Amino acid sequence: MPAGAGSAALLFPDINGNLRGKLVVPSELESESARTVGLPTTDLLLAVDPVDEPITTLTDIGITAGSKDLLLKPDTASVRRMPWLNDDAYLVLGDLHNTDGSTCEVSPRGVLRRTLTALSECGLQIMAAFEFEFRLFRAGSWEPATSGLSYSMAPLAQVADFIATFHSYAEAMRLGLSVVHSEGAPGLIEVNVDPAVGLDAADVAVLLRTAAAEAARRHDLRACFMSKPVAREEGSSAHVHFSFWNEEGDNALRGAVDDVDDEFYRRCAAGIVQHLPAMSVIYNPTINSFKRLVPGYFAPVTAGCGPDDRSFALRALLRGPRSSRFELRRPGADCNPYLTLAALAASAYLGLVDTVVPPRDELDRHDAPLPNSLESAVCEFRRRDSRLDDILGARFCRHYLHTREWELHAWQDAVSDWERQRYA
Repeated sequence: MPAGAGSAALLFPDINGNLRGKLVVPSELESESARTVGLPTTDLLLAVDPVDEPITTLTDIGITAGSKDLLLKPDTASVRRMPWLNDDAYLVLGDLHNTDGSTCEVSPRGVLRRTLTALSECGLQIMAAFEFEFRLFRAGSWEPATSGLSYSMAPLAQVADFIATFHSYAEAMRLGLSVVHSEGAPGLIEVNVDPAVGLDAADVAVLLRTAAAEAARRHDLRACFMSKPVAREEGSSAHVHFSFWNEEGDNALRGAVDDVDDEFYRRCAAGIVQHLPAMSVIYNPTINSFKRLVPGYFAPVTAGCGPDDRSFALRALLRGPRSSRFELRRPGADCNPYLTLAALAASAYLGLVDTVVPPRDELDRHDAPLPNSLESAVCEFRRRDSRLDDILGARFCRHYLHTREWELHAWQDAVSDWERQRYA
């Protein structure tokens, strides 16, 4: 912890991608016990839904299992300023462990670490950047804060104070915020960040959402990361730009720039496309997620793959030996960045180790339909390739399935205003 730190927050991401934790005095984080064992928290926080209701269908974790202790060990490499609190406040992200010292198998940060380790067995590391869209509404309302002209300076001028605060927060937190622009719906903003390696990319993504929310709050606005907050308007995505780098520091996609039959390209793309149906439950984790996925809004409804076409779920940007990358366009702004990157890396890994390499023309023709509801995504996840359990963790996969089934049950139990207006 930097000298002069007055307060510190020790945080971790929950299953829904929200940061949880507590404020502690900095000396607590610097103690030998914190560094080697961790500070106590509870597994209940990995077994609640987005409105903090305990998921009672989980039998080995959370409220039905006694809400057992977990230990949160600070990752000192993740220390950053927390500028919205005060000038001497810092935050640090941590990794969850069981009380016996083993890694918590259902912790999103731990799941990503596990997946990145598998990828490293292929001699590769992933670089990624999440490209978020979000809506700015007036505080306490659904009134958009800007007009809806794409790539126009006028909407940005309407929220100039928010943008200045957001930039200052992002700079203080070293988030690499590089671009802010308006998109084609009232209040819709897109932000781009510099690529980061592996776990850092997910850390940046979850902290960027937090910084946006806090900057908005300061200016009586609300930053909303729902995938589809307004019917019949453009939704909010979280496009993931990513590339793979070998141990020599070379971009593994460099060969695909001039060779349409490049094997690495075919393997990587095939793995991601093949597992898109099952992984949609991670990329699109809520009931609302699927309302964004409609034809005509560059929100992919099929598992298409190809070069520089925004209608594809997986878009290839083959721009040169160092800048070539893929863009996964399926995830919504409500995704959990850790689980999204883990699902993406696991899918690519399976493509790299598969014995069959599809020919390029077969890959380019692939355009299979993807799940169009959380219910159909859950069904696809139940039919997932068993090898995904080996990479993501079998216990995590069981746990995550329970949490999505809980979302379905909560939705089925609710009665909406739309139903009352239509059927009463």
